[in-house]
Parts: sequence; C-alpha cells; structure tokens
Amino acid sequence: MRYLNLLSLVAAAAVAAAVGWSINHVVGGAHRSLLILPWASLLAELAAALAVGYLWLRLRAYRNPGKAAGRRRDPARRAPYDPVWAVGTAAAAQATAYYGALCAGWHAGIGVDQLALLGMRSTQEPLWQCIAQVVAGIALAVLGWVVEKSCRLPPDDPDAEEETPYGGRPDPYPTGEGGYARDH
Repeated sequence: MRYLNLLSLVAAAAVAAAVGWSINHVVGGAHRSLLILPWASLLAELAAALAVGYLWLRLRAYRNPGKAAGRRRDPARRAPYDPVWAVGTAAAAQATAYYGALCAGWHAGIGVDQLALLGMRSTQEPLWQCIAQVVAGIALAVLGWVVEKSCRLPPDDPDAEEETPYGGRPDPYPTGEGGYARDH
C-alpha cells in the first residue's frame, strides 16, 4: 500500500474540478439538471467521517493508553490491536481522503460555473450546495490524510534513518557470520 501524499490529493481534486466544470457545461447547455450531490449526501459523508474518526480514536487509545483515556492503564492488560483493523483503518482513511478530494474538486468546478450565473438565477441553492460539498470534501480529505499518517509504524530502530530499507536496519542480515549459522 502506498502512502498518501498531498500532491496526489491536489491532483485528484484538480482533475475532478476540470471534469466537473466540463461536464456541467455540456449538461447545462442541454438544459438538464445539474450534477450536484443532494443535501442528504452530507449525512452520508458525516457518517463516513465519524466511522473513520472512531477507528482513529481506537488506534490512538491502543498506541497511547494514558493520553487517550485520561488515565494510565497497564500495557500488559490491554487487548492487542488487530493488525487487520490497523490496515483497514489506513485503507478507510485513504479512501476517505480521495473521496473528499474528488468531491471537493468536482463541486468546485461546478461552483465556478454557478458563480457565472449569480445574477441570472432567482435561486442560489445550487451554489450553496456546491459550497457545502466543497467544505465537506476538504474536511474529509484532511481527516483521511491525518488518520492515514497516524497509522504508520515507526521504524525498528528509532535512531536509524527513515528511508533505509529493512525497517531502519542497514542490511537484512546481522553482522558477523552473514546471518548463517555454522557448525564447528
């Protein structure tokens, strides 16, 4: 699994904005309805944010038991955090971040087109829907990015450089006999 980077999220949002603006011109020219998510979709986005936030809080409570719960727990007594849940949390965070970037970009592109119609329309509800979706998309992208960053494991050796292969060790085998046991 590749880590998220800010450039990929911005690129996804920019492509979605360009596609959204272009498709809105084609659809708007044919006098069809706009391709804006309805107000009710904000509830689904809120539910997704709450689910990813819950998984993040669960992961934080496991990694920092004294800070998350406000009291110090015995590390030996806490239940182990399932690695499958950790991977699932990272995957859900990435999906949330990309969805947020795509949603924000799409609605920003349509919103730019709606700004041109500001003086011609009697209602501005489509513009307000676009603004709400852009804000929700940015919030989801930031939440997903932060949660995915917190799912990363530290290297085996905290003093080692982060970019070395084999988890911070200089090479995969211990020094001395090259990693092989010999009979003498």
